[in-house]
Amino acid sequence: MAHQSLNDLPVLTDDFGLYTTFVEGIAEEIRQSQAPKTIAITGYWGSGKTSVLAQLYKQLFGENPPSIKGEAVPTPNDATPHYHGVWFEAWRYQHEPQPIIALMHTMRQSFSQKRKLFDKAGKIASVSMVAGLSVFDGVIKTLSAGMVSGLDKIQSIGDKYEKDNLLSQLSTDQINNALSTAIDHLLTDLADIPNTDRKCIIFIDDLDRCDAATAKKLLEGIKVYLNLENCIFVIAIDPAQLEASFKLEHAQLRNTGNIQDVSNHDATEYLEKLCQDAHRLPIADKNQIAEFVANNLNKILTNDHNKYVGIIAAIKLELEQQNYLPANPRRLKMICNRLAAFISKTNGETQYHAQSLLFLASAYVSYREIYEMLSVSPESIIDVAEFTKNGKSTIPAFKHLTSSNTEARGAFIHPNKITEFRFASLLTEIEANANLPAWGDYLHNLIQSYNAPTPAEVE
Repeated sequence: MAHQSLNDLPVLTDDFGLYTTFVEGIAEEIRQSQAPKTIAITGYWGSGKTSVLAQLYKQLFGENPPSIKGEAVPTPNDATPHYHGVWFEAWRYQHEPQPIIALMHTMRQSFSQKRKLFDKAGKIASVSMVAGLSVFDGVIKTLSAGMVSGLDKIQSIGDKYEKDNLLSQLSTDQINNALSTAIDHLLTDLADIPNTDRKCIIFIDDLDRCDAATAKKLLEGIKVYLNLENCIFVIAIDPAQLEASFKLEHAQLRNTGNIQDVSNHDATEYLEKLCQDAHRLPIADKNQIAEFVANNLNKILTNDHNKYVGIIAAIKLELEQQNYLPANPRRLKMICNRLAAFISKTNGETQYHAQSLLFLASAYVSYREIYEMLSVSPESIIDVAEFTKNGKSTIPAFKHLTSSNTEARGAFIHPNKITEFRFASLLTEIEANANLPAWGDYLHNLIQSYNAPTPAEVE
């Protein structure tokens, strides 16, 4: 029977049991913060930044962010009508010449979609709201040298507002003041209410997937035009990726062929200047990874759960004892999909069956050449064992691997590093029991079983 498969979409639940308190803390910081402010949520690629960003949006607004699917949730009692959330996926706009324009388009569209512009009779519900949207149109037109976004049914009013206020001739400071006033109108419809906590919270995702030039243009545009007293930015980034990208760009600007000639400090300090606070995603330990894998295997194999409950329990126990897998949700989901495929197509009651499945699924996902070696020759397990003992080998499969099998140690060991070969202890154990050749045969046979057609395919 075919089994389900996990995808890489963001999740609105705390799969690791790590992020609930983390998200609640940032939400409270946003409520207590005085704008303008930029907050960074940092983590490695695949570590769950988008999921945490979506969970934070849900925490603040009681609803899923646009484009993120999931179970709808009611608005929390502490939600305030004076907050407004904007969701911007930077990667989608990395080829725009001025990404700040794409962001302003998104902000304007978000306001127009969430605010009632017309009453039942089709009349304008709020002139101040129309004026606020018109300011965005005028700024967009100014920055894009004539390209206007349009207000459809109320375009004429927008044109009149733009003409009366001479938006095309405004200085940067005047544009900032106009935007700030416009956002106040759009947040409350009553911008003259004093002492109201009005905030537009803009969530920016996938900035670290943009090229350096685009990322810098967007960050600089935010700093120049949207550093406003009613705007808070929450940006999900992998600082290492942005710093490396900025460093390369700086090297090219300085006409040096050697990237090592340019210090990382320039890029690091540049980001620190733009982001006043940074929250680092917590890293899962092996018990949390074990729980994550077991829960997802149960989800994938739900149709045959009783059949596989024993091997899932054995895999969970092994993961609680050994640090085999990286603390990276994206890679863990890939490994879970592969584990489920191996479980459903292979059988085994040997001493090392759970370890074997973990080894092969990880090799399939992260150590491709080792997997291919074992699929061709069971004796290649001897070469793998020699590498784990000496840390060196002339075999190409090990060229980029380190044999160290360690817990994550802060900034010194990347917890998601796929070049970190994590099965050294298992190979040492099996070799000490004089079972290494037999285990190589067993792994080879598991691969053959996995590659064999199912009975339905044969028919």
